[in-house]
Amino acid sequence: MTHIDVDDVSRLRAAIGRLSRQLNASVADIGFSPSQLSVLGTVARRGPIGIGELAELEGINPTMLSRIVGKLSDADLIERLAHPDDGRAVVVQTTAAGRKLHDRVQGQRSKAIAARLENMPDLQAAQLLAALPALEALSAR
Repeated sequence: MTHIDVDDVSRLRAAIGRLSRQLNASVADIGFSPSQLSVLGTVARRGPIGIGELAELEGINPTMLSRIVGKLSDADLIERLAHPDDGRAVVVQTTAAGRKLHDRVQGQRSKAIAARLENMPDLQAAQLLAALPALEALSAR
């Protein structure tokens, strides 16, 4: 295994944090928190999905997730349905409005990243794109 330099880890963490804040700022006009948009995105990609699985994927405690689901449901972005195998349980899925908002968020965030990539020197942009498999593996763990 390669020796991991503490300073490099700190730089990577800081860069990821700045990118995350920039992406969140690119959709600040939408009126939902980053956590709410994250839950909406997971439901859009994985739904219909059970509340327990959603909480695990999002890393959110059930009480907080319940509040987020309530807000998204009140905004008609997701809907609660009876679980197909367990009538006592609930699954959530996006509504047409939820899918539309999710697509808008993804589009705005993609434009923000594309603009940054276009302003980078070609070699740096190519290096960053070549690192995608490693970044995807890092985020999957």
